[in-house]
Order: sequence, then C-alpha cells, then structure tokens
Amino acid sequence: MRVAVMPNRDKPEAINTAKEIISFLRRYEIGFSVPQVFENSIKGENILYYNTHLATIEKSDVVIAVGGDGTIIHIAKHAAMLNKPILGVNCGRVGFVANLEPADIPLLSKLFDRTYSIDERMLLEVSVCSKNRVNTLYALNDVTVSRGSLSRMVELDVKYNGEFINSYRSDGLILSTPTGSTAYSLSAGGPVIEPHMKCILLTPVCPHSLFTRSVLFSDDSQVSVLPNIRCDADIFVTVDGIQSFKIEQGDSITVKRSQFTADFIKLNNKNFYRILNDKLNERRT
Repeated sequence: MRVAVMPNRDKPEAINTAKEIISFLRRYEIGFSVPQVFENSIKGENILYYNTHLATIEKSDVVIAVGGDGTIIHIAKHAAMLNKPILGVNCGRVGFVANLEPADIPLLSKLFDRTYSIDERMLLEVSVCSKNRVNTLYALNDVTVSRGSLSRMVELDVKYNGEFINSYRSDGLILSTPTGSTAYSLSAGGPVIEPHMKCILLTPVCPHSLFTRSVLFSDDSQVSVLPNIRCDADIFVTVDGIQSFKIEQGDSITVKRSQFTADFIKLNNKNFYRILNDKLNERRT
C-alpha cells in the first residue's frame, strides 16, 4: 500500500501532524507519497515526492489530507476524480469534513485491519457559460452567485430543468451539496442535511422578501442561475470559496450532480449529528 500524506503548507501544525502520521504508519512497512513542496520539511525512508497534487494522489492507494476544511475539500476533489478514498485529519478551526483530530492518529491502524467504512459524498458539476467559453468546475461544498463589493442587491433568475421558476432579489444565491449544507448555507439560514443524502440545496442570501426560503431539488435536477435583464450590479460566481468568475449579462451558471463522488474514510463511530453538535458548540467558545 502507498499512502499520500498531504498537509496544508501554510500551517506548521498541519506539517507536524503529517510527520506524526508518517511516523505512526511506518510500523506497517508501507510507502508514502508527498508533494514536492514538502521535500525539505517531511523527510524519511520510503517517501516519494511528486510535483503536483494530482500526481501525488494518482500514485497512491489512500489519501490523507491534513488541515482545515478548505484543505481537505480541495484535496478531496482531486481524489474524487482519480477514484481514491480520502481521510481528513483536522488541523483547522472547525473541521466538518475531517474524520480525525491529531489526538486520534492511533485509529489509523483500522486502515490495515479493514475496520473502517466509506462515506460517499456527492459533488456538483458547475458549468459557467459565457459568450466565448464554458468553464466546468466541481464543488464539494457549494456554488455561490453573489454581488460584488458594492452594497447593491442582485436580481437573479433561476431555472429548473430549463424552465423558469423564480427571480430572487438578494445579496446572492447558494447552491450546495448536503456536505455544504453546514457551511455558508447554514449561516444564511439554510437547513442541515445529512451528508450521505443526494440532493441540491438552494439558499438565498439576505433575500428582499418575507417569504423566500431554501428549496431542495432532487439529485437528478439541473438548476441554472442567470442575471436578470434588469440587473446592472457586478455578479460573481464562486466555487467552494476558492475559484471565482465575474458574470456578465447573457452568461449563466448551470449546476447538476457530478459523476464523481468523494469517498471519505470513516475510522470512528461518531454519527453526523453528534459531530455537528460538537463542532457548533466549539464555535461558541
């Protein structure tokens, strides 16, 4: 077996935890794959270094991402496209998508006695269509269509399977997976959805209406968002809080369930609602 160990390069605690993980796993006489950027900070026998995240993951059987939710989500999307299972180890503030804390490293022994389960999470395929090109991206958490820096509402039209259903005047719209229901959507008043469910959640951000609520679409739906013809504000689409594009009149964003899934390794027996309660209580302190 070869394990890819991929920490957040900007967090010393994540790099130190990655070293502890490698040290613990050495007893199993396995090989390790590590991104080239860590060649001087993560050293040892049976470690191969690769120039890119994709190459690091491709040459491995299991991926361990060490960091906060942003790091784990970023690496999980690469792992999903290469059909590799991923384990998240939390070195961030919340860690909703992480299964282990640094103190839980001994639980890694379950990888070798096969007493673990796989938690399959759906991804969204996001097509940003402009006059000249189509950009296709993937979201594990959410897609946000929102206003620019000026405090002006945007007016966005929403289509369901090609048919117009509503126009929203708001600060923006969030289209999320069940995994992303505990992220930005939750802060905007959206519901909590168990991550193994298959659906697409639409949540308005600060809507200018007394009756606008979140909407759930089935996982075989195709949801499109377009600037209303009357909207003259700057509009941006952001995928998982990382990739962002400016949207012009005539452009559209189409979201549907991706063919890829993120297969998260689950080593502990905590259920989703216990984790949710623990993480949200941590935020209060």
